[in-house]
Amino acid sequence: MKKRKDENIMKNANGIIIFIVVALVLLFLGACRPWGQVDAGHCGLKLSWGKVVSKPLGPGLWFFNPIGGNLVTYDCREQRSDLRMNAYTKDVQSAEFQIVVTFSLDQSELVQLHNEIGPQYADKILAPAVIGVTKDVIGCWEADKLINGRDKATKEIHTRVCDVLKGKPIRVSSVVLANIDYSDVFEKAIEDKQVAMQNAIRAKNKTQEIEEEARQKVIAAEAEAKSMQIRGDALKSNPGLVSLEAIQKWDGKAPQTLVIGDGVKPLLNVQ
Repeated sequence: MKKRKDENIMKNANGIIIFIVVALVLLFLGACRPWGQVDAGHCGLKLSWGKVVSKPLGPGLWFFNPIGGNLVTYDCREQRSDLRMNAYTKDVQSAEFQIVVTFSLDQSELVQLHNEIGPQYADKILAPAVIGVTKDVIGCWEADKLINGRDKATKEIHTRVCDVLKGKPIRVSSVVLANIDYSDVFEKAIEDKQVAMQNAIRAKNKTQEIEEEARQKVIAAEAEAKSMQIRGDALKSNPGLVSLEAIQKWDGKAPQTLVIGDGVKPLLNVQ
């Protein structure tokens, strides 16, 4: 009887020990969380004491060694970075520029990116590259010409940014010079200049219009004078043309007046 009682005590003790061990394991797993999730559009890397121990991992649930292990993720979708900066143009006009950069990560070089740069790659290499190139390009443009040449300047910035980031695991798909904000005084000067240019163009067009009208009148007068000279010469050489023209212009009616001497006398009705 006593033996059976001792066995029950041992079983209960073992059960308690097992329960405590399981509880401790669960608490340990809950505290350490030796797993991680990689979301859609992201890539993951397993780390062991800070060292990458896996190739880039796709979306899903991944386990790692809870002792010294970790899982880091990177967004591998196309991303957008909105940068603002101040720069000077070639003619020393200061302006605030807004640059929108669209980029993505090269998954095949994700391990290199993590080892050399880390998760803060956008702030460490992308932003400095874009800002530096933009300042160089803007410095080659005069302020008023940059307004109309924005597309050309944007293409140059994009090309040079791609050259700077060559060899890096960042792929820049587009760079847009979204906004140029000059001082109010300079913008007013640009507006006045545009108005003056438009007025000058209108004045020039009006002058050309007047000159063309005068030229047409001269041409018409010269043509009329030449025509009269030709007709006069023809009449002089052939007086019979006067009678011929009178016959051609006669409407078939008898004339109502007759020129006698210096006066005009009415004709008698001969009906």
